[in-house]
This record gives sequence, structure tokens and C-alpha cells, in this order.
Amino acid sequence: MAEAQQILREKLSGEDSRSAWIETRSLALAAVVVLIGFIARLCTAWGTFLNPDEALHYFIANRGSFDAAYQASLTMAHPPLLIFLLYWLRSLGASEFLLRFPTVLCGTTFCWIFFLWLSKLLGRTVGLVGLIFVALLPPMVSLTAQVRQYGLLLLFLISGAYLLELAFERDSPALAACSSLCFYVAMLSHYSAFLFVASIGFYALLRFLQRKNSLANLLTWCIGQIGALALVVFLYVTHISKIKGTTMAEQAFDGWLRKSYFHHGDNILNFLATRTFSIFQYMFGQLIIGDLIALLFVAGIVWLLRKKPRYSVTAPSILAALIVVPFVLNYALALFDFYPYGGTRHCMYLAIFAIPAIALCVERIARENTLRAIVLAVGIVLLSAAFRTNHAPYIARADQNKAHMDRAMQFIRDQVPGPILVDYESGIELGHYLCKQRQISYEISTSEFLVFTCDGRRIISTITDLWAFTPPTFLTTRDQLIRSGLVQSGERIWVIQAGWMVTLDDDLRKDFPEFHDLQTQRFGNNIRIFPVVLGNSVPPGSTGF
Repeated sequence: MAEAQQILREKLSGEDSRSAWIETRSLALAAVVVLIGFIARLCTAWGTFLNPDEALHYFIANRGSFDAAYQASLTMAHPPLLIFLLYWLRSLGASEFLLRFPTVLCGTTFCWIFFLWLSKLLGRTVGLVGLIFVALLPPMVSLTAQVRQYGLLLLFLISGAYLLELAFERDSPALAACSSLCFYVAMLSHYSAFLFVASIGFYALLRFLQRKNSLANLLTWCIGQIGALALVVFLYVTHISKIKGTTMAEQAFDGWLRKSYFHHGDNILNFLATRTFSIFQYMFGQLIIGDLIALLFVAGIVWLLRKKPRYSVTAPSILAALIVVPFVLNYALALFDFYPYGGTRHCMYLAIFAIPAIALCVERIARENTLRAIVLAVGIVLLSAAFRTNHAPYIARADQNKAHMDRAMQFIRDQVPGPILVDYESGIELGHYLCKQRQISYEISTSEFLVFTCDGRRIISTITDLWAFTPPTFLTTRDQLIRSGLVQSGERIWVIQAGWMVTLDDDLRKDFPEFHDLQTQRFGNNIRIFPVVLGNSVPPGSTGF
């Protein structure tokens, strides 16, 4: 018995020594994790063609002047900072990797600053666990390796939060001012920053009430809040008010973001439960793991309130408020149809608040042993990656291989004389690749069609109201095309689909007898080309190739 106890003590002592060794070298270990995350983002950004949203961002930025790019950005659902960045970046080139690289850098830097911030709040072990999640979880990697706003958003949000903590610690008005500037940049990147700034503003107010800071520090923070409010007003007047009620906003509310808004007849509590769990499912990229992580999130908050962590910089109740208030605010806004709440990238800013509670719970499960906590966190990431659940819209990496797009463009140049009919998402892709990233000017713009020329081919695109063809919308578009006089009845046109929703040919063959013999040329599963004859559907006795 005594020998067994001695062996157990030696084993525990060995584990504790390894844990202490890791904790004393946490900065080096964190740097290794960040490097792995950087490599994962580089690999994700390399070798694939732009998805429709990425191509659309470049299309908006690819203008003859800065003012023209800004005016074009007002048609988007996001603030203009990314468009400004792309407008400048295009002078260096337009390869997929180059366009994605700034986001990769921002996403990687975000991981490091997140580690510093979380370590300051809850200690190095929690910081390392949280870093493993933000650096390596597949959705976090993917989102910060695309031509999107989220790398900028996350970087400047966490920079503002970290500088705010330093401002409290050092009683520094200069750091408080720098914190506010970071939040302003984030607000110019994505509108979810409004919710983040409001939430952390409430947290900062509690910190000021709890701990005496100099009057200068308080006044600087107050001025920063006034500046943030002024920026909100400016963006609302110049942009948000102009896109409210547009077809784009209605499509988001009633279409692909429908589940993330509260609708008449929905149950409030059911909406809260299902949408909250879906946030963690999206964040961790796996349904079952996401559900379990949501429970860890709740347990982490409970543990935080029951027992103050060893390294907590402030009262547990204030830290709990920092974590919970953003979820409450986002949920309330979704109830009133102001902002989506659920498993969508628009809510990924909540990861900054959610992961601290999750990491704290992981540390507690590991009994505050750094080594065990790291192993557990890595295991969660590996399981999430191995059994990943892909959320729509989604293109498999094999299907998004750049070689497919290159072969499709060569096929069009060799065998597709035109005219070409595309839905809006496919028109954006075709304009980017067939026009070789040149500026596109529409020769004809009507309430139904946009017409432009690429590489000698006449391309007829639907307007933004029709993002992707379905069989009914395609048949309606075919009739409108004839009535418009842009093509003649009996004329052969080529239909090209490229992007997320490209099943028109399969749906037509399945549901409409006249399209049973439709012949499609595929380049992966997400680029498809097929001919139809207006009035006759398919060229009689011809495969079309």
C-alpha cells in the first residue's frame, strides 16, 4: 500500500513538473502554436480559386478611383475598410494568394494577441488552451484565410481589448486612446464590431467602478466612447440606412440567414437554445462536439462565479459579465431583427468571449495541470477536424482547386463562342477569371440583366436579386431574355454556373422532360457548362460539344 502511494506521488510529481516546465516556457509554446496556425492558414489560402464572395469583394474594389471604390462599397452589407485595402493591394497583383495574404497575417496576429489578452485575464494555462482553439480550429482557420473582413475584424477587436486591459493595469490614457482607435478600425471592418464595442464598453464601465483610475484615464475612455458613437451615427447615415429594406437585406432575412433571426410564431426560448448551440457548432465545426462545448461554456461560467481563478485580474462577476453580455445583446438584437444570432460567420466575433469560458472549463477538467489541459484542447481540435461538419455555403477543397477554373476558362476560350448566360454569382466568377481581373463595365444594364464582354464573349448576367439559378427562375429568365431582345428564339446560348449553388443542370434533367438529354461539361463539382437553345431547350441531335 505504501509503495503504491509512493508511486502515485512520484507520478503526480512528474506530471506537475512537466506542467510547470510547460508553463515556464509558455511564450515559446504559444509561438509554436501560432506558427502552426499561420502555416494552416497559408495552406488554406493556397491553390484554390476565389469563392463568389471573395470575387465580389475584388470586383467592388477594382475601380478606376478611390471614390469610385467607396461608392461601389455602399452596395455591400459591410463597412468599406476591406474594399479600401483591396483597392490598394490590386496595384501589387491579383492572385488568389496575394489577395488572401493580408487576412492570413491579420488572423495569425489575432491569435498571438488573443493569447496575451486571455493570459492576462485568466492565466497562462487558460491562455494556451484558448490559443489552441483560435489558432487551429478549422472554422477559425478557414475564415481568416479568405478575402473577407473577419481577419481585420478579429485583429482590431482583440487589439482594442488587450490595450484596454493594459490601460487599466498601467492607468494609461495613451493606451486607452489607442484601444479606442483599434475599435474604430474594427467598426470600419464589420458591423458586428458595434456589438463587441458595446459589450466591452459595459465591461470597462464596471472596471472603472470597481477600481480607481486617474481622471485622465476615465476621460480618455469616455471620449473614446463618444467617438465610437459618432462613428456609428456616420455609418448609419451614409450606409446602413440606405441598405435597410433592400432586396439584399430581405434575401438575408428570409433566405440564407432566416434561422438566425426571430420570426413571428417562433418560440423565444427555443430560438435561444437552438441558436446558441448552433453558434458553438459553427465555431468548432462539428455538431456533436459543438453541443458538448456549449455545455463546457456554461460550466466554465458557473465555475468562474463559484471560485475565483488563481490569475483573475478582476472580480469573477465582472469577468462573467464580459463573457455573457455579448450573447445577451446579440440575442436581443436578433429578436428585433437587427442582427443575426446563430451558427453563421457574422457571429464569429463571439468566439472572443466564448473561448475564455471554454478554456477555463478545460483547465478545471484538467485540474489546473497545464500539460493535461493542452492535450485535452488538442484532442478537441483534432476531433473537430477529423469529423468536420460543413456549413452551407460550402465548396470542397478538391472542387475549388485552381486547376479546375483554369481548365474551365480554357474550355470557354476554345469551345464556347457565346452568348453566355449566367446567374449573378457565376457572373462575378466569370468576370474575374475570363476578364483576367480587368475592370468590368456593363454595356447594358436593365432591371433584369447586366451585359458585358469578356475575352470576346458576350455575357448576359442576372442582377443581384437573382444570385443563383433554380429551375423556375431559370425558365423565367429564359423567357425574359427573349422578350428583352438580347437573344432570339431558337438561338443557342451557353449556361455557365460557377460557385456554391450549381445544380441547375441536374435539377432540369430531373424535373423537366425537355432537358433529359442536356449535356454538361464539368470542372470539379462547382463549375458546370452546358448549351441550350431558346425555344427548343437542347440542340436537336447534338450534344452541344
